[in-house]
Amino acid sequence: MKKFLTSIILFFSFSFGVLATEFDVTTHHVILYNMNDLQVLYEENADEMVSIASLTKIMTTVVALENTHDLETKVEIVRQDFDGTEGYSEAGFKIRDVVTIRDLLYGIMLPSGADAVNAVVRVVAGSEAKFVDMMNKKAEEIGLSKTRFANPVGKDNENNYSSAKDVAKLLQYALKNDAFKKIFTTKYYKVPSNGLVLKSTLSHYSNFDTSSILGSKSGFTKKAGRCLASISHLNGVDYLLVVINADLTKNYNAVKDSLTIYDYYSSNYSYQQVLDKDKVYASIPVVWGKDKIYEIKTDDVSLFLKNDVGENLLYRFVGVSEITNKIKEKDKLGEILVLNGEDLVYSMDVYLNEALSFYHPFLDGVIIVLVLVVMVFVIKLMKKKNRWKNS
Repeated sequence: MKKFLTSIILFFSFSFGVLATEFDVTTHHVILYNMNDLQVLYEENADEMVSIASLTKIMTTVVALENTHDLETKVEIVRQDFDGTEGYSEAGFKIRDVVTIRDLLYGIMLPSGADAVNAVVRVVAGSEAKFVDMMNKKAEEIGLSKTRFANPVGKDNENNYSSAKDVAKLLQYALKNDAFKKIFTTKYYKVPSNGLVLKSTLSHYSNFDTSSILGSKSGFTKKAGRCLASISHLNGVDYLLVVINADLTKNYNAVKDSLTIYDYYSSNYSYQQVLDKDKVYASIPVVWGKDKIYEIKTDDVSLFLKNDVGENLLYRFVGVSEITNKIKEKDKLGEILVLNGEDLVYSMDVYLNEALSFYHPFLDGVIIVLVLVVMVFVIKLMKKKNRWKNS
């Protein structure tokens, strides 16, 4: 039995994206990834450039981590570290506290402390201007085309902006750093030198079950609204979600929106098999082939789809109607379309997986003629012998 193996995915269309009316959220800029496949599940205004408040501190932490040789380096908190922090969250450090850079990074990410930001900027770069330049160079390096930083705290500024998609890309980059990931997924941290307990901003929302949120960074300004960048693991799926500009009327709106989106997808979507290695999707005649039929088969393929979609799929092969000796191994034969009604769910290119054996029409014709001539000669000879016997 001939086997067709998939080679290149030509096109993938996720045709079951969720309409915003299917769940109720207040956010205006959002993007959700299935990180198992790096697949965007849902987005709304994800490319629009907006203020991002303290989500800025994700980049602040990345730059600090990548420009610090030893996170255990001691830092004394000075009065300068509190300049410009009025009206913004503080971690709770005191003047003359001696802490480590690691402690300061927890102070940046968990309680979103502007005092911790200032101390890190002072130690790592010497000045805010130099540190911001480092942030913008890193944004360019990562490929954040709709991002610009004007300060490391996330204060509203026309030159401090990003998009939900860029923040998601930044967070994906940051989570590759083990130290960042540990900080991001920590909800409580006790500073060894002074006993200060740093709490994630998620701890403020005790009226919600936030246990499904494994790690997060929040943000809030009047211009940016309520913001939350987070990750979750539900029913075997790793999610990454960025919510920006959730409604200001309730301080929990970004958290509530995030939980609503996570719950919707974990409850209504799952991995379903759309291609089966044991199934024949088309049988193509082979002209002058030693094997008369070539069977189109695939490897197993599963996709993250709305529940029960996999039970109603239709399959269509679009390509050659026959295989001749002009078609060589690895030549494209066509593609398999996986459909749900009129919606395209998945499309995969089909290639000839092996070199087929063919009869040669001319030589085989000559052989057939020679065989017929010999048969006629033998028959005539036998008839002639029979006449001799009868005479």
